[in-house]
Amino acid sequence: MLHGQYNEPHTYKAFLPHPVWETAFSWIQENANLLPDGEHAIQNRDVYANIQSVKTMPFNHAFYEVHEEYIDIHYCLSGGEIVAYAPIGNLVEKELNKDMDYQLFFPTANQSLCSLNVHSFAIFFPKELHMPKVQNGIHQEVRKVVIKIKASILGL
Repeated sequence: MLHGQYNEPHTYKAFLPHPVWETAFSWIQENANLLPDGEHAIQNRDVYANIQSVKTMPFNHAFYEVHEEYIDIHYCLSGGEIVAYAPIGNLVEKELNKDMDYQLFFPTANQSLCSLNVHSFAIFFPKELHMPKVQNGIHQEVRKVVIKIKASILGL
């Protein structure tokens, strides 16, 4: 997982040298606030965006998710949320959907919390558990874009 602020490039630029990262972040800056919620192609199914406006929820109502084929960039456009991060360890599986590239797990006490506010982002690589849309105590909603990058582009 990598957490940073888009308006503070020193928090991430050195870690993301591949051009696909610039493609993703440029797309966010140029398009995300102008488009409606829903899925938007960037480079077919290799790189695409899902813009979401959602209510945040209490921690005990959320679930961890993990992906096999895609890297997620969660980028906050407005509002805010907590995204929890945890090692897979001994988590109990809730649901598997191979067609949609996700697997859900029940919450665990062994976790780290990442606060996403406007212009902040978190990147989750394949097999990294993350629990988005958790209430942060300030915002009841978050408008965000999740950029999906096929991991094979980066040789993962």
